[in-house]
Amino acid sequence: MGLGSGAGPGANAASDAHPAYFPGASRPDLPRKSAGCGQPGCRGRAAHLPRDGTEVLREKQPREQGRAVAGAPDVDECADGGACGEAHCKNLPGSYSCVCDEGYVFSSPDKACRDVDECAEGRCEQACVNSPGGYACHCDGRGGLKLSPDMTTCEDILPCVPFNVAKSVKSLYLGRMFSGTPVIRLRFKRLQPTRLVAEFDFRTFDPEGVLFFAGGHQDSAWIVLGLRAGRLELQLRYHGVSRVTSSGPVINHGMWQTISVEELDRNLVVKVNRDAVMKIAVAGDLFQLDRGLYHLNLTVGGIPFKERDLVQPINPRLDGCVRSWNWLNGEDTTIQETVKANPKMQCFSATTRGSFFPGTGFAFYSLDFARNPADAGTDTTWQIEVTARIRPATDTGVLLALVGGDHTVALSVALVDYHSTKKLKKQLVILAVESVTLALMEIKVCDGQEHRVAVSVRKDEATLEVDGTKGQSEVSAAHLRELLAALATHLQGSVLTFVGGLPDVPVTAAPVTAFYRGCMMLEVNRKALDPDEAVYKHSDITSHSCPPVEQATP
Repeated sequence: MGLGSGAGPGANAASDAHPAYFPGASRPDLPRKSAGCGQPGCRGRAAHLPRDGTEVLREKQPREQGRAVAGAPDVDECADGGACGEAHCKNLPGSYSCVCDEGYVFSSPDKACRDVDECAEGRCEQACVNSPGGYACHCDGRGGLKLSPDMTTCEDILPCVPFNVAKSVKSLYLGRMFSGTPVIRLRFKRLQPTRLVAEFDFRTFDPEGVLFFAGGHQDSAWIVLGLRAGRLELQLRYHGVSRVTSSGPVINHGMWQTISVEELDRNLVVKVNRDAVMKIAVAGDLFQLDRGLYHLNLTVGGIPFKERDLVQPINPRLDGCVRSWNWLNGEDTTIQETVKANPKMQCFSATTRGSFFPGTGFAFYSLDFARNPADAGTDTTWQIEVTARIRPATDTGVLLALVGGDHTVALSVALVDYHSTKKLKKQLVILAVESVTLALMEIKVCDGQEHRVAVSVRKDEATLEVDGTKGQSEVSAAHLRELLAALATHLQGSVLTFVGGLPDVPVTAAPVTAFYRGCMMLEVNRKALDPDEAVYKHSDITSHSCPPVEQATP
């Protein structure tokens, strides 16, 4: 996050330049700093004005014996255009002034405006980047900081919309392990032959993942109950014979339902809300006899071997919640105590659709943005189309970014709470290439409502829309072409797509480096991004469930 200020030398200087007197002076006969004008009988004066640039004043009235000649006509030395060089020349009675814009200082010997290095003056609390005629302050967004209203110091990023993140101690969250490993592992031993009985309440918006595994080692008898396309799927293997069955209603609607699996005499019966949806004949038992005891392994939220060794591969990661579980007639009381002691194993009490980013991590993907042309002889083109449906909790954070192998932020879409060049506090969505903002649009980020952010970037254009309204461009057409050419170069190399934040990049690498906090559903090039399919996802990000906005109490 940064602050830009100033413009090029000499632009619009006449309208906003102040008289170059010392602070508190109001009369032209008060002392002024001598700048030297290099002419006999001429006294030069100058003062540096840090907010409005620099003026150098030169007296031009001829003098006789130390006194100005009364009635001498005023000469407009600005008329020939060379009095101030590249600075703006302003004629005054008995003198003239050379004016530089804010961020520049006038050099009398060179008759030029020289850039002031504001960073050397220590104007920023944290990082500072000097630029011609201005400077930018940056705060450590990854550390939870943003620019304060004075645009130079830093302050904490605090939520402006409260989310109901309360959790239920009587629930078990299945999506805690991004690795796909089980969240619970149980091992049962019996003296007598025993049959599996499992029943639990289940809630999810996730279309795919593993509910539980039960059986012996992978070469013996086992079953896996999971979801595929929102329906229950049962994979089983009994002594070399494999089978996959899917049936029943779509259940990833976010409402609680009761699911049970019961091992009967040569049959497995799966029920949803007490209605049988699968009845499968099997040749064997899940409990296996070993050294005089009958053994059964049961894992919840994952499988004890690689998913490629399943009958049909499945993504085991499941953002789901179970409660009121009953494994083998209640012989699992230790799970209750384990879950109660660990909030990360608990579910949100209430959820809606979407991915929840808590402001502490990101997910990243390896995506290809190249478009292969229909004609084999033409060059490969590229496009980046992003649609994000967001319900933010804070006014600052990265929604999406493309990051190169050298940690260059090639492109970013982010929320920010200030206009960098106008120095105004304002809630905005920005589209940037590297550290330069291409376009921006206002957004009511703290209203608790869902907003739609759409970005389209190609080799010759870049657009940003918020809730159907097109944003304004922040760069010239020529500068846009240069930035898009730089982006195209980045896309030819190794680029990763980050969602919800940035890796450990320099704080000046992008306008915003803070983690996003809030709900989000994302499409890239018209394909929904599933956090369960990411190369990496922070374990605190919930892939398909988001807590609702907390309702204000009357």
